[in-house]
Amino acid sequence: MAISTEQLKSIPYFQDLDGPALDRIRASVFEVRLEKGQVLFAEGEPAQAMYVVRSGQVRIFKLSPDGREQVLRIAGTGDCFNEVPVFDDGANPANAQAAEPSALWGIRRRDMRRLVEEHPAIALGFLKAFAGKLRFFTRKVEDLSFRSVTSRVAKLLLEIAEDDGKGGLVLRQRFTQQEMASVVGTTREMIGRAFKALEKAGAIRLDRHRVVIVSRAALTRML
Repeated sequence: MAISTEQLKSIPYFQDLDGPALDRIRASVFEVRLEKGQVLFAEGEPAQAMYVVRSGQVRIFKLSPDGREQVLRIAGTGDCFNEVPVFDDGANPANAQAAEPSALWGIRRRDMRRLVEEHPAIALGFLKAFAGKLRFFTRKVEDLSFRSVTSRVAKLLLEIAEDDGKGGLVLRQRFTQQEMASVVGTTREMIGRAFKALEKAGAIRLDRHRVVIVSRAALTRML
């Protein structure tokens, strides 16, 4: 499905552009479909494009030499990723893999560079969005450096929780303990200990393989 003008304007980089500029961008967009688990690109490979998630979720992660995984972010609908190589001519800075069946829009590096040269307003959009991402990764470094594992897990649960319409909270994403460990930067065993601590504090309840949030206030106190 081709991207619409309205969808383009919802992307921070392009929200201040006029009709002719948006039309030029639309003409440069291509589509990608991924099955769950399919790798879009690997760290260190020559970067081909930047991407926007139309539907689904894409894990952006790094791998250590011994195979341990650190999830940098999970890109969902409307999120952009792999923009940096568009400007620094470097390789892909991380790996990207579909966490579920996903559809993406892409813009090739050469096309994006041409569009930025033709429309300086795009460059301003990138600067604003990059500033937001810098803040995001600064907070992530702070979490890894100064928060306990239990605090990191509580923060993640709050981030992926949404109102259930009945005054409670429900998790909009489901993680295995290993996946959660990759996101918060720890081991599966430590996730299990954090769950027990949160359960003891009255913040969550473990229901078989599901985490049920019992108290937002109790979860917040664990931050």
